[in-house]
Amino acid sequence: MKTSATHEPALLYVIAWLVLVLLTAFNIGTAFLGLGVYGPVVQFGIAATQAAIIFILFMRLKGPPSLKWIFAGAGFFWLLFLYGLSTTDYATRQGWPS
Repeated sequence: MKTSATHEPALLYVIAWLVLVLLTAFNIGTAFLGLGVYGPVVQFGIAATQAAIIFILFMRLKGPPSLKWIFAGAGFFWLLFLYGLSTTDYATRQGWPS
């Protein structure tokens, strides 16, 4: 019996996993570069790229709108909310305790 579901090639998932691992390594590497004020911006950008890969590929959001888009949108909203809280923390920090 044939199903009408489209199957992604396994190589696509392997490449996506390798890209996610490389982005994670790059994210860890930027922590030691001493980018100053731009460090969190670069790291949040890398994290947003990773989230986009996971949203599009692993959550299978390609295609016509469906209920899963609502849940993905809610997850993305909370991701932005947490980014906002983290940015507020970095912006209001005066220094490290002695």
